[in-house]
Amino acid sequence: MALPFGVEELEGSPLISINEDGTRATRMFRLPGWDLWPAFARELIGRFVLVGGNCTFVRPLAFPGHDNLIVHALDIAPLDPARPVGGFVGLEAGANRYPSAGAKVTAQYRTLFDINNLPLPDSPGVPEGTFLTFRADLGAESERVPGRNWVWDIAGEPTLPDDLNPHVLRPSGAYTLTWHRVLCPPWDAIRSLRGKINASSFLNAPAETVLFLGAKVTRQFQFLEEGGFWEISYSFAESTKKLRDRTTPVGWNHFFRRATAPGEENWTLIKAANSAPPERPYQAGDFDLLFQFG
Repeated sequence: MALPFGVEELEGSPLISINEDGTRATRMFRLPGWDLWPAFARELIGRFVLVGGNCTFVRPLAFPGHDNLIVHALDIAPLDPARPVGGFVGLEAGANRYPSAGAKVTAQYRTLFDINNLPLPDSPGVPEGTFLTFRADLGAESERVPGRNWVWDIAGEPTLPDDLNPHVLRPSGAYTLTWHRVLCPPWDAIRSLRGKINASSFLNAPAETVLFLGAKVTRQFQFLEEGGFWEISYSFAESTKKLRDRTTPVGWNHFFRRATAPGEENWTLIKAANSAPPERPYQAGDFDLLFQFG
């Protein structure tokens, strides 16, 4: 793609750095006019615009040959800082301008998504121009189970005393799904789905085994008149409870109880007393709503 606005790439550009965290690159440009930098910055960053009431994505200018290298920071400076022209008339009324020398724009790129932008397994679809990244925290946690749910493995199988409550160390699964470059966060969905579980399969986890804990929402590139972007990091916890076969997971509404017959499962659904239909501790919701513009 030809560079707009009569832009030239300066000598010594680009610079590329590759390490275990990904790839970073820097390009340095000369703008023939100082006042061109806001429009050029929009082209580098990309944006959403409303056309006829519809939201249209304007793609950012990616690093040549590497579409997954996206601008994440810009520095703008005068090419000849010693020659300002009459813009400064007060701290708020106007800043120095450099119309004859132009501007130097340094664009910093970094790897933001997979080279082919492949979706995560069983992941929700997201609008064009946005993408998802995934981070998992897999560990173990201690869970105390009341002694009355256990028996001694001796003749007569006596129940454990009330003052002996075994701690069971079981796997834990928590992960963050970050939605990048969002036009408008789905605020209503975030509020209504907090504390709910997935009504259908989500990231290859069966229904009712993923709990939505909440979201961290931050702004990006706020100088743009169109409002810039948002970044949303969603936190989830996955139930690691499994039936006796050790392969079949059970959901968040299953709790441990003492089996009363051979072969009977300990993890059992619970409900509120006298509730019809059953009222569970965790209600199910449609997690796809979290990945639609609000």
